[in-house]
Amino acid sequence: MDRYLDATPSRASRIVAAVMLLTVRRLGSLLPATRTGTRVGRSAMHGLRLVMPSWTVARFPVHDQADTDVVVRGEWVNALPEPREPIVYYLHGSAYFSCSPGTHRGLISRVGRACGRPVFAVRYRLAPEHPFPAAHQDALRGYLWLLARGHRPADIVVAGDSAGGHLALALVGELARRGLPQPSGLVLFSPLADLTMGLAATKEPALRDPYASATTAHRLIGMYLAGADVTDPRLDVAAGIAPGMPPMLIQVGGLEVLRADAEHVAASAHRVGVHCELQVWAGQVHVFQAGYLAVPEAVAALAQVSAFVTALDRTGGSPHRTLA
Repeated sequence: MDRYLDATPSRASRIVAAVMLLTVRRLGSLLPATRTGTRVGRSAMHGLRLVMPSWTVARFPVHDQADTDVVVRGEWVNALPEPREPIVYYLHGSAYFSCSPGTHRGLISRVGRACGRPVFAVRYRLAPEHPFPAAHQDALRGYLWLLARGHRPADIVVAGDSAGGHLALALVGELARRGLPQPSGLVLFSPLADLTMGLAATKEPALRDPYASATTAHRLIGMYLAGADVTDPRLDVAAGIAPGMPPMLIQVGGLEVLRADAEHVAASAHRVGVHCELQVWAGQVHVFQAGYLAVPEAVAALAQVSAFVTALDRTGGSPHRTLA
């Protein structure tokens, strides 16, 4: 089910778009895909802590080394759950080269509150120090660690924004290929799907994304790809959507070039009978849910997340059911 939410954007959301166009997009266009550019970009993205303050958010760091080769790092947000308690598994975004559970903690906390669940946010490795498939390996290890800790697949909703949305889709694809149990649902904010940014580029003649151009995104994501084959099933995530995968809620802003990716993922899900609700929010920017303190549409979007997860709970967490 696709929904195009055409209400006139709020004044707050128009201000956010204008500020991002003058700051975030401009900075991104200047960043070289080098270690120096990475350091500058990471420092700038730490400003997200001011947009999504988290000083009062409860957090419980995790550094679990099961053996010499497998380390799971991250943090529980809002509460430390008991085994078998319903949770959210969150994968943050930022083009695979920046950010962390800390930069996104405010949004992660709000997502958890919307779902009525504690959240585990994995700290996956970043490019260019750790190219593909490092982040993908860490996302899978985090999920398997949750299962080993006693959380059933039906207990887990996987959520992610931007590159984290790409990781979430890659995760369920990898689980399917390995014959491993799926989570109960996916919540995706502005998910990346086409790492060539070819789909995103098709939107550029009609709009100017306040966050980044397709060219900028391709240059920065290239640090993670490091020459990897983009047809690898862990990267071409839309092609890997298959029957039996969990229901999805996708939210994307009407101003962003990744709207093309979101529509592509939704079409791929519909084609194989996977339940997917795509919501395109008019006048909104990339991961607009992060503006929950000032933007009414962000609050409304998180309420939609709450309704989606409530529906999952009502149907018993089975990935094979049909949602109303």
